Amino acid sequence: MLCLHVFFLTYLPGQTKLYKRPSFPPRQSAEHSLLQIHKIKISIPTMKLPDLILPLVPILFFFVLFASPVADAADDLNQYCGTTGSYMTNSTYESNLKTLLTDLTKSSTNSTKNFGFAKSSVGSTPDLVSGLVLCRGDVNSSACSSCLNQATQDIQNLCPYNKEATIYYDYCLLRYSNQNFLSSTNNSNLLIMYNTQNVSVSFTSFDNRVDYLMNSTAKYAASNDSKKFGTSQMNSTDSFPVIMGLVQCTPDMSSTDCSSCLQNLIGQMPKYFSGSQGGRILGVRCNIRYELYSFYNGAALLTVTAPAANAPALAPSLPPRVTNPPSEALGNWLDCWKKSYD
Repeated sequence: MLCLHVFFLTYLPGQTKLYKRPSFPPRQSAEHSLLQIHKIKISIPTMKLPDLILPLVPILFFFVLFASPVADAADDLNQYCGTTGSYMTNSTYESNLKTLLTDLTKSSTNSTKNFGFAKSSVGSTPDLVSGLVLCRGDVNSSACSSCLNQATQDIQNLCPYNKEATIYYDYCLLRYSNQNFLSSTNNSNLLIMYNTQNVSVSFTSFDNRVDYLMNSTAKYAASNDSKKFGTSQMNSTDSFPVIMGLVQCTPDMSSTDCSSCLQNLIGQMPKYFSGSQGGRILGVRCNIRYELYSFYNGAALLTVTAPAANAPALAPSLPPRVTNPPSEALGNWLDCWKKSYD
């Protein structure tokens, strides 16, 4: 008998979320998806195959398993379905929402100044709908457009009839609301994810290096008028691993607002990521991420030299990483399964 394991994936919504994930051997790229996994064993009668084909069965099964669409970069990391109200089918709000989502996707990929970013509003109160989209700064037009097209479909299926919703992907994010939030720099609906595998070196020294890298990258991105985006790499000549970083703000933010937004996220890292091999915090207005492998496209935009061993951290020390946060503060907890994609 040949046994297959089938995984059913259930997404859980929440406003501010902290998720932990086990470590897997890194690939060239990786996506972290928040999943609840239910395993079902299915028995299939063994078929008689020619002797020439039988040795290939394990190889073919292995290929199918790891080439599964489950590992696609278009799968959403998570979504937040708002509580500001609901709309009816064929209503004016629904019509305005569909128009907005189409316009945002077109505008973000057609713009030369703010490529990958767009914000707009359609209609008037009580049917006003405002929205914002942002693609990761290192993806091309095709990947950006594909991600946003997927987002516009998924968000309406995952948050049906919600007047407010946010969805995150590895390559893009989308938010819309019946509240006009476009002039605000509030970094709402945070999604926090970290690697449960710890580094084998001193946590304090490693955390200092991550802090130094991310602060340097934030400074680079905030001063970048075109994209407000930066990638970085900190090489090592000792026992410490190479660290990769990425930060991004929406390009309509001022340098001061972008820096403030990123500093707020970086200041939370020791609380959640101390000693962790990787972590990310995603928000509508800015986001940060670090890993011990290359997860962004192209070479690092910034190379950072590791600080001296006795150099102080750039951010004040915070309590050790939270492992059991109060549910009322951080929403539902869920083990995160790390997926690979091409």
